[in-house]
Amino acid sequence: MNIPTNNKALFREMMKKKRSSVPLEIRLENDKKITSKIISSDIFKKSKCIFCYSSFGDEISTDFIVDKCLLDNKILCMPKTLGNGIMKALKISSKNDLELGKYGIYEPNDKCIEILPSNIDLCLVPCLACDLNGNRLGYGGGYYDRFLANTGAIKAVLCYESRIFDKIYTESTDIACDIIITESRVIYSR
Repeated sequence: MNIPTNNKALFREMMKKKRSSVPLEIRLENDKKITSKIISSDIFKKSKCIFCYSSFGDEISTDFIVDKCLLDNKILCMPKTLGNGIMKALKISSKNDLELGKYGIYEPNDKCIEILPSNIDLCLVPCLACDLNGNRLGYGGGYYDRFLANTGAIKAVLCYESRIFDKIYTESTDIACDIIITESRVIYSR
């Protein structure tokens, strides 16, 4: 399916409405399938340091992924936003290290130590939509694009199958992901 518009703001609103229209029980079932694909993958098993977003609202849940990382004693870092489109990765040792951030998303507290992007093996990234080349539509702040530009880690975007397009509009600052993980397949885009 092709993107219906090259107006990113309009496309974001369309995808937010589409995402929120999916019944909770279907979202939960699809989240379990995506989680299973991630934690059973060789990439996840081999990664020592994982960067994972903190899900909120009706995003694809990362709760069980976070739990699995902590259980397996992986180095788990999560985003801390600093403003002006900048975020850094801070290591958490438990969910008690998280506090509500300014966007209503749980973030590591200021006592957590920074992990350099060069030390990360795998980044799990959110999106509103993506295309088959790993290009993702985010929320428009540029936080992830700026962060991902500074790491050589494998970049995996989590996306529901219903929000994958053949091609979406991109800008020169957009960073494509290497892998797309949906409830029904894993796509290696690079």
